[in-house]
Amino acid sequence: MENRSNLFKVSALTAAMFGVVAMPVQASTESAAGDQYVEAINEFMADSALNGTFIVDTRSRTRTSTGSREDGERWSRLNYSSYNAILDFTSGYHDGWLGADIAGYYSGDLYNDSLQNGDDEYLCNEISTCNNLDWGAGEGGQLKLYKAALKFKAGENFDARFGMIQANGNGTIGNVWSFVPGTYRGAELNANFGKVKATYFIADQYTAPWLLSEDDYAPALWSDTSWGITHSLGLQVDATKDLFLQFGLGQTTDVSYANVDWDNNVVSGKREEVDTTGYKVYARYNINDTMTIAYDFYGVDDDDQYDGLGYTTGLSFNANFGKVSWMSDVNYASSDNDADVNPRMIYTYGMTNGNYSLWWDALSDWNKSGQLSWYNRVAYNQGNGWNYYLGLGYGTGGKSAAEGATGDWDYESEYAFNATVAYSLQTGALKGSTVRLHGTVLERDEYAGARSADETDLRLQVIIPYSFN
Repeated sequence: MENRSNLFKVSALTAAMFGVVAMPVQASTESAAGDQYVEAINEFMADSALNGTFIVDTRSRTRTSTGSREDGERWSRLNYSSYNAILDFTSGYHDGWLGADIAGYYSGDLYNDSLQNGDDEYLCNEISTCNNLDWGAGEGGQLKLYKAALKFKAGENFDARFGMIQANGNGTIGNVWSFVPGTYRGAELNANFGKVKATYFIADQYTAPWLLSEDDYAPALWSDTSWGITHSLGLQVDATKDLFLQFGLGQTTDVSYANVDWDNNVVSGKREEVDTTGYKVYARYNINDTMTIAYDFYGVDDDDQYDGLGYTTGLSFNANFGKVSWMSDVNYASSDNDADVNPRMIYTYGMTNGNYSLWWDALSDWNKSGQLSWYNRVAYNQGNGWNYYLGLGYGTGGKSAAEGATGDWDYESEYAFNATVAYSLQTGALKGSTVRLHGTVLERDEYAGARSADETDLRLQVIIPYSFN
């Protein structure tokens, strides 16, 4: 009863807040509060925006054997259709300096035939809210307020936000994304000095988009990680007309990971607290009007997970030839103890994030220590709303478990090919509405004696944005 009561309170409060922001954007001139009140409200709403998005995500993801299944047997891991209804309000600034942003979403499953545990909970699909990071898709409570922040600015050179916020990516802290971002409880300050933008971000709490509470991490056992604060300083520099630079330095304090006794399904203890340090270097250069090249580095000093430094680094080349575009990325990962590398200051999945730019939507994280990966994608924009792309990635060089490497899988090489077909409406009230079909096949060459680790993924998405302005 206590959980239901708390959910009712949150839902009622959220509904009330959205009721306020959905009011007409001009106040009545006959307000009992007087003309000055009316002027203040109109100024606050003048530059405001209220936007909604409705999304349906239908997915079938398979994996080859694990646990008691025969090696190489393919089975269904995720099989669902889920929805998000998102509402996002951004205000103007009262008196030129004070504003507020509020956003939330409502989620659920249209159907679910995914993997279930012994308690009949479905595997978390990360679209509808879940009971924890592993299980309970569609059972975590359907309404989540993911942004509720006051914002301030002083002229055009300084602005700040605090409350339930997201990071802007300048520094070492980013967001965990589903169709909405996760939520930090913290503050962000931005200062602009000509061609330089400085950002300081600090937070003491985080929830992934599909979790309602920080307490939802512990039940999965492996994700029972505690930490103190996370903060970072970032600098963005438009060095020249064609050269953009970004630098970040960050820290997360008092990180303590869990020791799990899987035979008894309990956390047997917490490890010694460590402070982790994150490093970010990014550069992008416009070769000409149609070609760019970029370099990215994200490293973390974590004495628990890496016995020192773990990092990912890569080069990205993009070229546009009218309706045809080409992307070619090279990525390398390494850690001092040959553990898999995660580009974020807390190793645990879904618990804060970094802002590494190379991502290929190809199932693998391409993050084994020593692994060098190359991905190429060719895209075609038909010009009438139809878009297509075909991509191929290959990675090799990761060390084996027999050589001391640790991670989720033990393979010598991997390859993936993925493809997308999408159509977006070009006109009308629902302009930008998109239907997208995406598929991936991932194959791995496992080391002798290692578990099979191949996967397939087919995903149909319908995305309908709408502006109430």
